[in-house]
Amino acid sequence: MLRQLHALVVDDEPHCRDFLCRQIERLCPSLNILQTATSAREAERLICELAPDVVFMDIHMPHRSGIELINSLEHRDFFLVYTTAHDEYAVDALRQKAHDYLLKPIDRDDLIACTRRMIFHFYHQRKPGEGSLSPTTRRLEIHTSGKRHFVRHKDIVHLEADGSYTTLHLGTGKRITMSKNLKRVEEMLDNDMFFRTHNSHLVQLDRIVACNYRENCVNLDNGSEVPMAVRKREALKRKLSLLMPA
Repeated sequence: MLRQLHALVVDDEPHCRDFLCRQIERLCPSLNILQTATSAREAERLICELAPDVVFMDIHMPHRSGIELINSLEHRDFFLVYTTAHDEYAVDALRQKAHDYLLKPIDRDDLIACTRRMIFHFYHQRKPGEGSLSPTTRRLEIHTSGKRHFVRHKDIVHLEADGSYTTLHLGTGKRITMSKNLKRVEEMLDNDMFFRTHNSHLVQLDRIVACNYRENCVNLDNGSEVPMAVRKREALKRKLSLLMPA
């Protein structure tokens, strides 16, 4: 089953913001609205905190426009969809390689078509490490004790199974345990940069610093040592060789 893409809706006008959210919820089941923002400043903070897959960005806002905000971002790992009542911004949107440009009032068919194109690109045209959404900048949503955690894939060093639970070991040293088995979490990640070195361990390939074939283990950049099953050696070698520069 394909996961939903997580969306941030940015618009300083409440009626426009609420209308778009209702339309997305009613017409676009493949999108999940994470949060809304009322200004460019708030949007910038939420983009950093939540790492959305899609940002619906109003252009004309007080103090700072949506275009100015996008120009200021050092990295952009999301689909950008501009929403505006002013069609004269179309050229600017094209220059910024926006995925789409929706005129207000937003037409339902235009919104549906825009969403379909994003889903198709995300799952069928995007190459690993390329395009709007690199696999290592996607994130995993975790529910623990009434809280929702949004963990970027690239921040996960390795995952460790414990029966029907899985513990995520992050680069910061933090650990998060979720009530899903490792196989299910691996399916949720759906990311070629993670490799099962052992029945109980899933590691991010970029975090491997050494492989010890005598001791059958791999060393990770956070100082951890993770077991490696003998039957996984050759597959791991092939995977790592693909990451080496030609």
